[in-house]
Amino acid sequence: MIKFYKNRKWFYIISICLMLVGIVSLFIRGVELDIQFSGGTKLSYSYTGDISNAEIETLVGDILGKKVSAQTQTAVSDESDRKIIVISVGGTSSVTTEQLDEITNKISSDYADNAVELYETQSVEPYIGKRFFTNGIKAMLIAMVLIVIYVTLRFKMISGFSAALTALLALFHDLLLVFFTFVVFGIPINDGFVAVILTILGYSVNDTIVIYDKIRYNKRLFSGKMSIEEIADKSINQCLTRTINTSLMSSLAIALVFIFSLISGLTSVSNFALPLMIGIISGCYSSITLPGTLWVSWQKFKGKKKAIAK
Repeated sequence: MIKFYKNRKWFYIISICLMLVGIVSLFIRGVELDIQFSGGTKLSYSYTGDISNAEIETLVGDILGKKVSAQTQTAVSDESDRKIIVISVGGTSSVTTEQLDEITNKISSDYADNAVELYETQSVEPYIGKRFFTNGIKAMLIAMVLIVIYVTLRFKMISGFSAALTALLALFHDLLLVFFTFVVFGIPINDGFVAVILTILGYSVNDTIVIYDKIRYNKRLFSGKMSIEEIADKSINQCLTRTINTSLMSSLAIALVFIFSLISGLTSVSNFALPLMIGIISGCYSSITLPGTLWVSWQKFKGKKKAIAK
């Protein structure tokens, strides 16, 4: 049986090191917001064959005198041989009609063999982007509050509020790692970020609840026969195979999507799949190593305070 509580410091050190890598990357690279949150213009072009995102970024950037980003998305639904490249231009001013014509003509002439056509244009005002971002943050906060309430009510037998708070710490761990994934790999923060975060919230807390449920069952069964750390270790070990297998299968499925999107040059898909895959792995790791050990530490600390008070 693995002694999770005894080795808890090693798990904490691993998590701290991962956080430090993310924090250093944050200072070096900064955070890049997609125009959905920062405001700006998106230009979408359909084409055949292959076009380099980096070349398009340079071409459009030279015309506009701004930093732009380009992503390849899925094929046009009714024409499977055509792809879409989305060019994001940040800033408070929209791309003018003259600039749009110049960009379109330049791309069409430079990539004449790719049958490039303007597919769609979209402008987002900065205040609308800010509202989208704020609503995304609100959705995440509401989800976490509901999780705390649910865990508190369901696990009263094992001091539900402390169980909820330790579960919340593990969730913050996973959310930070997902955020740092976007930072480290230079992926713009967009609606995909919110979708990944909400997915990981549900995924990670599910594994934590399974472990808490086993702790509650074993506490009822072995109370007075086993110490609280032994009960936690036994419970985590009993859930270990189930948690790892579930996460492994999910990660493999997302990994296949990620690999396929890289091969196909579908940047928007790979930018969603990579953080989701890392979030699932992080959720598996944190659910096994953090909530149970933190909960035991909390209970032992409360026990010492009561003993001192007496």
